Amino acid sequence: MTFIGSLKEGPWRFGEIPSGRINLLKEGVITLFGIKRLESEALFVSNEGIGTLRETSKVVFAGKERYWLLARKVNGVIRRVLLDAVNPPNSNCSVDNPCIECPVCLMLGGLSAERGKNQAVFARVKLQDLISVEPYEYDEKFRVRLNEKVLTAGEGTVPFQEVVVPPGTRFPFIVRIFKPNRFDLAAFLYANKIADALGYGNYTKLRGDVSTEWKFIADGMAFISAFDFLSQLDLGTKPDAWVKDFISSPKGVVREIISGEDCKQVEEDLISWFVDKSVKLRASSD
Repeated sequence: MTFIGSLKEGPWRFGEIPSGRINLLKEGVITLFGIKRLESEALFVSNEGIGTLRETSKVVFAGKERYWLLARKVNGVIRRVLLDAVNPPNSNCSVDNPCIECPVCLMLGGLSAERGKNQAVFARVKLQDLISVEPYEYDEKFRVRLNEKVLTAGEGTVPFQEVVVPPGTRFPFIVRIFKPNRFDLAAFLYANKIADALGYGNYTKLRGDVSTEWKFIADGMAFISAFDFLSQLDLGTKPDAWVKDFISSPKGVVREIISGEDCKQVEEDLISWFVDKSVKLRASSD
């Protein structure tokens, strides 16, 4: 039996969440480490570039210029997935106007600034920004946008350029869940899987889909350095070798680590459990 079996079922209710991350630390932490891999090209835009150029986000990190996917972009897709999965259709909770009381808000946090009712709840799920294993390459694509005038008048084409992230690009993915219960972990694993299929970045109708391979789930505050991980890979270390070395001598306060086939089985079992649980939650809220 792993530590997953000892987690309370959840979800937590409003008033059961202490304020502040330090207080949350006293309630336990789960650390997840995985690798996201782009299955199609993507455009992670944080600025529009110059003129008609749209360039994907980049950052200098661990000695190289790399592709950069902001954690809040991933978190936004995950939140939308959970709102659809957990809350009933008539729910008054949305990304722009969180209710602060539903299971999604109590997990991902939120701020309600209604007059006379300013409330905030701390996010218990913390995602780190995703920075690519592969170095950034400036590969400008020339493309043309069409509109309805093309059909009626033979005009209306708008040329533009894009610098995208190529398929196969990998990103270390580090997640921590504070004061976790079974619902939190299962909901996150489910939402991440659906969000990967929906895609991240610009124009996800045709691109931006990824896959996530979870390397391990740790009971405790595991100190995982993306800088160290990327630096070691640049020196020739394989991802699985780095993971094996970390598991054999974990950094941080770690009581148990689930990895390999056990990790895959936990993901599968929890997602199945969450699907059943979410149906009951929606039904009870109607």
